[in-house]
Amino acid sequence: MINLFAYYEQHIFTILIIHFIISVVLAFIISIYALKRFQKSTKVIDAKDEQRLKSIKNKNWFYKALYYASLHKNNQIALFAFTFLFNLSIPFLGYFFSTWIFWYMLNVKYEEKIMNTNVLDLDEFNESFLKVERLFGEGSMINMMNNEYIPKSKKLKALSTLASNNSPMSLQIVKQTLSSNDDEIRMFGYAIINKAEKNINLKIDSNLSVIAKEIAKGDKKDAETIAFASKELAYLYWEMVYAELSHENLKINFLNSVITYLEIAKDFYLPYLEKIVKQIEEYEKHDKVLENLKLIKKERHKLEESYAICASLFSLMGRVYMHKHQYEEAKAELTIAKELLSARSTFLVPYLAELYFVTKKYNIVSSLFKQTQDLKYNAKLYPIIMQWKSA
Repeated sequence: MINLFAYYEQHIFTILIIHFIISVVLAFIISIYALKRFQKSTKVIDAKDEQRLKSIKNKNWFYKALYYASLHKNNQIALFAFTFLFNLSIPFLGYFFSTWIFWYMLNVKYEEKIMNTNVLDLDEFNESFLKVERLFGEGSMINMMNNEYIPKSKKLKALSTLASNNSPMSLQIVKQTLSSNDDEIRMFGYAIINKAEKNINLKIDSNLSVIAKEIAKGDKKDAETIAFASKELAYLYWEMVYAELSHENLKINFLNSVITYLEIAKDFYLPYLEKIVKQIEEYEKHDKVLENLKLIKKERHKLEESYAICASLFSLMGRVYMHKHQYEEAKAELTIAKELLSARSTFLVPYLAELYFVTKKYNIVSSLFKQTQDLKYNAKLYPIIMQWKSA
């Protein structure tokens, strides 16, 4: 053992020189390639450096020297100095640790953090789909209304929620309470339905009064006012049927009223649409087109509104004819509505699909759903679309 120490003692200087050279070589190699792992300069790094410089601005030279000698920036000199001193201070073991650290820095992979932007990832719809539930969980609510063991307070609270949303779906649930054994629950249900029906009737009376006043003016009547009131009446009568607020014996009369007022509205809006188209053509043919740009822009805005109104009239007429089982007439109306809206006619596809399904033209139903990509993002229609696409 003594001879071994004596041997190394004789060669200690050579060993230190070899250790120094190896430390320098490792530090040099690592300082070159380690920069691939770190960014030299970014806005964040520059901002931090600027903040540190401000903090030592009034300090003496010693603090400033420490700053410039520190690893405040990722550069080759700093990396070389750190690695060299690390290897020099830990003989032999330092070679292994510095090499392993360098290898790890180059090969380590971190788990990606995805920012939650609260936006739906539409790509997920190609593989999976969200669970579809009804707005109020109607199945359980209907059971709750008919369950005699549920406290009355809960039933009344549920009805109060439905009273603030007079949609056809809500009203259908409320109707389930009309057969309740509890007088208070039953009367509350009647009150909600009566209120909804009364609101629609008030609007109908108001629009009928507008039309009557205009007609009373004779030749001075405003055709646009009459057309607008007729359009509103058509939708109100349709709402009475769609929400099932009308008595069964009155449904046919209401549907006929919808058709009557839609025809009155069409007689105004269709010629008005043609007039705007011709007006734009005249402006564009004029020699001073640039001077008419504002007028053309204004007319095109009117044109878009007119297209939307006319399309809504034809689409409603189509739905009424479908309700009356007049499928050929419904097809004609819905097709015109689709042509008027062009690229924005996606919402009409389900009505056309229903029409072709009833008339047993299943190949057209499948074709319609395959051509429409936007509908796959509709939660209620998605299962139906996927079924028809796979058919």
